[in-house]
Parts: sequence; C-alpha cells; structure tokens
Amino acid sequence: MDVQQTPPAQESARHPVTEEAVLEWLVARVAHLLDVPAEQVPVDRHLDELDIDSVDAVVLAGELEAWLGQELGREMLRHRAGLAELGAYLARRYALAPYGVAL
Repeated sequence: MDVQQTPPAQESARHPVTEEAVLEWLVARVAHLLDVPAEQVPVDRHLDELDIDSVDAVVLAGELEAWLGQELGREMLRHRAGLAELGAYLARRYALAPYGVAL
C-alpha cells in the first residue's frame, strides 16, 4: 500500500482480521490525518499524544467501525495505551464477535 494513499474507509473487513491488519489500517489512517509517512507514526503512543483532535478521533472511530463492520464505543480509542495495543485488542475482539455485533 502506498503510505500516502488513504486506505478505503468504506471497505468492510468481512474476513479474518489480524492484529497486523488492524495496526496497518490504524497507522495508515493516522498517517493520513497527520500528513506524515506511515513510518513516522509511533505505534506505542496514544492518540492524544499524536496531535489527533477530538473531531478527527470521532471520524477515525467511525471509519474503523465501518471497516470492521462492528459498532465500537466512542471511548474505545481513548482506553488503549497506543496504536499497537489498540490493534491487538480489536483483533482479539473482532475474532470473538460475529459481523455486525457491537464490540
């Protein structure tokens, strides 16, 4: 994936979602929001530390919901220490919940 290309937010993850796939998606979206290469997005930092404002965080959460096909709590992004932890958590939760069920 071209790191400057915006990943399709509407594409739904109706296939097995791995920790790596979720993290790659998150990093690509955050890189796009920050207008930096994906390699410059620190995966161990919390969204609040990455200069993501609340409006962008809500948009990101909505796009993530659409991609996963799962309803997420609006605070879910705020309760994880970093993007890597969030990716791991969502991959585990997605594996346990059928498509279309709230996480």
